[in-house]
Amino acid sequence: MPVYPAPPASATEDAPRAGHWYNGRVTLAFVYLLVFLLGFTLALVGGLVRRILHPAQLCDHVTLPSHEHWASLDTPRADFVISLLTGFGLTALVLHGTMDLDPLREVGIAVVLGTLLSLVIRSWLCHAAKPMDPGCCLHGRALVIRRIPENGFGQVEVDACGCVVKLAARSASGRPIEEGRIVQVVDRNESVLVVTAEETPGG
Repeated sequence: MPVYPAPPASATEDAPRAGHWYNGRVTLAFVYLLVFLLGFTLALVGGLVRRILHPAQLCDHVTLPSHEHWASLDTPRADFVISLLTGFGLTALVLHGTMDLDPLREVGIAVVLGTLLSLVIRSWLCHAAKPMDPGCCLHGRALVIRRIPENGFGQVEVDACGCVVKLAARSASGRPIEEGRIVQVVDRNESVLVVTAEETPGG
């Protein structure tokens, strides 16, 4: 009977370690993927993606829910957390797939880069929301783009600090104002502009 040489001791000892290392990396990659998908899903559902793509619609009362009006833009804490999760997960996945780093270093770099991404997004959103400051609209002129019914709400287009935005509006007198009329912004009630119709020549 032929006698085969025994495999080197190092080969038999390293095989379980290699399998354990491989399983550990796969598990870590799966965790990173879950974190990224969680953050990205929250960004889609919570409106962060839409706010980034369409900052001029941040205060559109007619099309957006009330919690997305001016007050929520001053301290977008939820957006910061969501962008941090998304940035961390994506960065960790890229590092994990392209570099052979220690897991602690991998996580540390991903946390730092994810935080920087969140700060950049938050800073940009606050900058984009600056023209939505109600003070930019007061005592200015606006164009009615959706009829303001009697004691109801319509929509106007107004130049707010150099940025043309669409905002909800109601008539100060309670009388209807037709689409296409030029109005004067006299006040604001929460996220709704209070306007009066300008007198037409000969009216």
